[in-house]
Amino acid sequence: MEPSSIFFTKILHVLADKYNMSYSVEELAKLVTSVSNVSKFNDTMAAERENQAKLMDFLMLLNYEGYIFLNSDTDESIITIKGLMKINNTILWN
Repeated sequence: MEPSSIFFTKILHVLADKYNMSYSVEELAKLVTSVSNVSKFNDTMAAERENQAKLMDFLMLLNYEGYIFLNSDTDESIITIKGLMKINNTILWN
């Protein structure tokens, strides 16, 4: 997997693309891995679950830092203003 800071930034960019929508872990895993080759994902169900677990670890850290809001009941994530500021998103300037 790529260094944490690059992976965090990719997650924030995916969430910022549609900042008013929330994403489940499964949806986010598909979007983050389609952005680039974040890791070598296999087509097996076990590998998919392992990658979702890794992603969840990153999401929990981003939530703790205040960059995203992670709903613990639904496992859906949405970017916060702090997250948008972190990636210097142009949405804030419009």
